[in-house]
Amino acid sequence: MSDDLAARLAAIQDALLALPADAFAQKHELLKERDVLRGAAADFAGELDAQRSDDDLLAELKALRAQLHELEKTRIDPVGQSGGGAGGASVGMGMDAVAMNQQMMDAGGARSLQARIGVLKGLLADRDVEVPEG
Repeated sequence: MSDDLAARLAAIQDALLALPADAFAQKHELLKERDVLRGAAADFAGELDAQRSDDDLLAELKALRAQLHELEKTRIDPVGQSGGGAGGASVGMGMDAVAMNQQMMDAGGARSLQARIGVLKGLLADRDVEVPEG
C-alpha cells in the first residue's frame, strides 16, 4: 500500500509542476487530492508504528534525539558573534547569527525531527512506557 501511495503522491507533484501558473482550478483539485493522500499516508504510518515494539520505538527516539543534538551543536552563539557589546553593528551581526541558526536548523530538518520525536513520545506515553528525558 505504501508504494502505491508514494507513487500517487509523486504523480500529483509532477502534475502540479507541469501545470501553467494560471491553472488555478486544476491546481486546487490536485492539492485537495494530495491532502487526502497525505492523510492516508499518515494513517498508514501510524498503523506501522503501532505494530512496532516499545524497544524499537525507544531506539528510534534515542537516535532522533542524538541527530537533533548534533544539529543544535552547529548553532552560532549570537552574543559571541556580536562581540557581546551594545553597539549597532554588533547587534546586526548577532541578528544575522540568529537568522543563520534558523536557516541551518531548517536545512537540517529540525522541524521534522522534532515532529517525529513528538509522535514517538506520544505513542510511548499511550502505552504507559516511561520515556527517558533527553
